Amino acid sequence: MFGASRLKLLASASSVIGVILGAAPALAQSAEVGLEEVVVTAQRRAENVQNVPMSVTAITSESLSRNDVRDLSRIEVLTPGFSFGKSGSDARPAIRGVRTENVAVSGDPTIGFFMDNVYRSRASMANEPFVDVARVEVQRGPQGTLYGRNTFGGNIAVVSNEPGGEFDAAASLLYGSYDRRRADGFVNVPLGERASVRIAALRENMDGFIKGTTSALDIGDRDTTYVRIGLKLEPVDGLEAQARYSHWREKGTGLAAFGYRVGGVFVNAAGQFDIKGTPTRLLYDLPRTGFPGITGTPINPDPLFYPGDTKLEQDLTQDSASLNVSWDMGPVVVRSITGYVDYRVFRNADNDFSLRAGNVDGQDDKLNALSQELQLASSGDGPLEWIVGYYYFREKIEHSVFSSCPTAVRDAPGCAFAAGFPTTESNAFFGQASYWAIEDKLRLTVGIRQTNDDKVVRRFTATTNARQRIASVTDAGQRINLKFDRTTWRLGGEYHVDDARMLYATISTGFRSGGFNAGNFTNPLLPAGFGPESVTAYELGSKNRFLDNRLQLNVSIYRNDFKDLQVQNQFIVTNPAGGTTTTSVILNAARAHSQGAEIELQAVPMENLNIGASATIMEAVYERYANTPAPANYAGFLDYSGNRVPYSPKYKFTGFVSYDFQLPDGGKITPQATLLLSGGYYNTDTNTVLDFQKAYAKLDLRVGWTSKDDRYTVEAFVNNATDEITLNRATFGSRGLNQSYDAPRMVGVRLSGRL
Repeated sequence: MFGASRLKLLASASSVIGVILGAAPALAQSAEVGLEEVVVTAQRRAENVQNVPMSVTAITSESLSRNDVRDLSRIEVLTPGFSFGKSGSDARPAIRGVRTENVAVSGDPTIGFFMDNVYRSRASMANEPFVDVARVEVQRGPQGTLYGRNTFGGNIAVVSNEPGGEFDAAASLLYGSYDRRRADGFVNVPLGERASVRIAALRENMDGFIKGTTSALDIGDRDTTYVRIGLKLEPVDGLEAQARYSHWREKGTGLAAFGYRVGGVFVNAAGQFDIKGTPTRLLYDLPRTGFPGITGTPINPDPLFYPGDTKLEQDLTQDSASLNVSWDMGPVVVRSITGYVDYRVFRNADNDFSLRAGNVDGQDDKLNALSQELQLASSGDGPLEWIVGYYYFREKIEHSVFSSCPTAVRDAPGCAFAAGFPTTESNAFFGQASYWAIEDKLRLTVGIRQTNDDKVVRRFTATTNARQRIASVTDAGQRINLKFDRTTWRLGGEYHVDDARMLYATISTGFRSGGFNAGNFTNPLLPAGFGPESVTAYELGSKNRFLDNRLQLNVSIYRNDFKDLQVQNQFIVTNPAGGTTTTSVILNAARAHSQGAEIELQAVPMENLNIGASATIMEAVYERYANTPAPANYAGFLDYSGNRVPYSPKYKFTGFVSYDFQLPDGGKITPQATLLLSGGYYNTDTNTVLDFQKAYAKLDLRVGWTSKDDRYTVEAFVNNATDEITLNRATFGSRGLNQSYDAPRMVGVRLSGRL
């Protein structure tokens, strides 16, 4: 069952954990200060994060504020084993060798994103801004039992602050680089003894940090509006209901749908396209036949330069509603979680990345999603804890059009391809039980989930062949029905050395659902559908607190075995208007593994001094990935076996240190430094020099003043003080390797007040 590499990894981790546990008694001493306890719901019940037998990083509202974490993009500065990429409006997180590549409606995300227990089904939904948030939980590793499908690499769960029984209000104003202006706040109002309402809002604007050929063509700006209203009712003891509604609008230019610049192409000595040739940084007019050679002008080397002539547009609107009901009936708790999302997003790109008119790509999606979860869980302190439940999810794509046009007009006639408007229905039954085999010492856990996915799409130019993994094809290939049934499970054990130290081991499985390829295909070699991908994950870890709660040290090692990975390939297609672009095709073509170790440390070694750090080492490699079509423009088939999985640096380190200097008037001054050090990583499966991001270090600096009563703060900050411009997205397109880069150095000042 275990190969040599697995045994070596386990042996190394066992040694580290043994040293930690053996050294613990010598560290204990009395203290008056200590670390706070953080409660999470990673196992669908409230519990101290140190008692959860899995890798979970919980980021509190204070940490989010201190690190200017406005959305998912900056979570990586605080989390081990987590990386973040982005193109256009689409979030592309990566956890432990699992990355998000397919962001079309034809597939599903690889990492689950939950807002107040409600699943968000599209990658661009994961950019929802953090406003009045209590905490963010990053659960690493597949969560296939309690959360289910499409939590293949892990979960990101955002928990907003609940309405409370006392009046409360706060607001903050921020001004920063590129004329960044942000105002956010909340007000909480009790409505008698058993009801309360909480309203949170955000308004943020910023100019583009990526310069265009004229100021009117700058991109990377922000125009964000967000409002959330929450109502909490407790009509009788034990019964609680929370209803939430939120509206999110994101406008401006975004970052271009598929990258905003070309990194270059590969050519051989004859001047022809050759993936093994020399990287050539030229813009070019691509001949459609013969490839007689490549000519053009040099690419601007500035990574924060957009060379196109098209005014880019991003237009996103999301309205969501949820109802969470919990009824504590004594021995059991009944919960109902209902969610509804209405969503639309448009984003475009200049496909030729030049001042030449035309070749504008766009993607316009509109959908709604309904989810309903019912839970029945044990309540009390007995030796057996259990939860059973049912989950239903329905997503209907009302509109999904990809356009490749000589105009920026969305869905222009004659150059727009409909993706098929699929409908997805998923039903799942799940259960998990934990039993104390030895009271307060040894606890065993078993969980199982059965998921049934049913996807239906009507395609008017669909291609079918014997290679596709679909249940049925009707109407002469125009209506495609895809059914995917999977059973996922979890086995685990935990041993509590004492109240502050725990060892755990788990084996779990997960899967990402299959889907269909959304292009306008007539090529019989391109399958209409693709199957699920699966993972078996092994984890061994230890959670510890020492020095009378002054030092927290958590260690985990893991091994993930991936099968039937859904990999994305690019093919050139001709549109009805006569232009060309690329289309993405998903194939089940890869087998891979990732393995590594993660260490998280938090410490309060002395009063007023706070230290945090994490370290990750990781190997993520394709074991078998052969007979792969070369990227667009390049001929033949390639063997990617042995290549590194994209967005998977071999090492990553995060750390912060802050100190509260007490002032004579009772206030305090707090400087803080936060460091992110990452090894290099590739952005595509092809692993080329043009898509490689070399190792880098980013340093954030902050200093804040807080009043004696903690009601007022003034903060000044510098994000990315080292001004490292990192490549966080690359993909092969019809004009070369498309690229997107992260933000440069940003400075700002924030004023906050609380009633």
